Amino acid sequence: MNNKYTLSITSHDNFYRGVYKAVLFYDQIELIFFEEIDSTLKQVKCVSLAPDRVSFFNSLQNTRDKIKLICQRLGIEEKELGYDKSSLPLLEQFSYKTLFLAKMFYKMFIPMQWVIVYKQLDSELNKASWHKIIPPKEVFQADPFIIYKNNKYYVFYEELKFADYHGYLAVAELDLKSGKLVNAKTILKLDYHLSYPFVFEENNHFYMIPETGDHHAIDLYECTSFPYQWQKKQTLIDNIQAVDSTLLKHDGAWYLFTSEKVKGANYDDELSIYKTEDLFNQPFKKLYNDPVITDVKKARMAGKFIHRGGDILRISQNSGKRYGYRANINKVLQIEGGYKEEKIGIIDCDDKALGFHTYNEAEGIAVGDQLIARFDFYSLKRFIGGNLKRVLF
Repeated sequence: MNNKYTLSITSHDNFYRGVYKAVLFYDQIELIFFEEIDSTLKQVKCVSLAPDRVSFFNSLQNTRDKIKLICQRLGIEEKELGYDKSSLPLLEQFSYKTLFLAKMFYKMFIPMQWVIVYKQLDSELNKASWHKIIPPKEVFQADPFIIYKNNKYYVFYEELKFADYHGYLAVAELDLKSGKLVNAKTILKLDYHLSYPFVFEENNHFYMIPETGDHHAIDLYECTSFPYQWQKKQTLIDNIQAVDSTLLKHDGAWYLFTSEKVKGANYDDELSIYKTEDLFNQPFKKLYNDPVITDVKKARMAGKFIHRGGDILRISQNSGKRYGYRANINKVLQIEGGYKEEKIGIIDCDDKALGFHTYNEAEGIAVGDQLIARFDFYSLKRFIGGNLKRVLF
């Protein structure tokens, strides 16, 4: 029996054509692996990654790394994989690169800022309009988590100053009358980047798992005086580069959903699950050797799990068109014995929003974040200057 593996790159046999077209026209670089058995092609794996919209070189290299990673997981040699690696005709290359430069320089003149939004909650998650809370132009605010306690809404979020691009965590009260965040204070600022303050309650105590990918660990913090005082309780998983770690307590066990960065997989591409029977006293172990999702349009977490009418809903990011483009609503069908879910909708947002990548809710109020365009002088100078440095240096 002759087995031969072939690869399709965004519906093309040629590697360069598939990547170039994905960067210019598509939401993702899609890789479909086929095995030929007795002259019949059988799809064995479909994965996707986000194109780098300002670098053909990075997109090509990231795709090569992804191909190597998937070959390792499939247990095949990359040389067994058949696809066209030949260079494209010069005229075709020129046309792609000319269009690429035109699009890139157009995007350089759209300064963007993440802002927190909120709305009255409805049963369908996506009908009422969002109210924006615009922060100072020098910062962005994102990744909001909301807790209702003592008749107040507390919003935990990431704040980042554009001057140093170093994220830290803050909390504020959401004043529904004024539509503002009040009594804001920084609660956690460390030597490494922090974001995604996943806050949850267990046995009448509040805990938090912040995103600490740069620290190569997933740490658990305990609140010693709500909501402003926090201290590290323990490290849940060490020697890991992971983001947006989110717990689900189900049938007496704790499942940790997270997105890991390894060679061939960026934070947005994949979703892995870890499990423990005792959150505080037993180590987490991988539930499956391989990621359960390998699709940039639905892998990465975008907030807490939502329990709605007996269903468990997982909110995930769609980062195909751009990072944090939209948030999906996925119904969890099965965790053990092979993870399964189905997409049942998206979180609706302002039509003018350039991105929406976090959603959480509590006691009739939903919070999220939107990426908006901001055209004041400071934002134009900051955004265009940063992009020019990236391109030229």
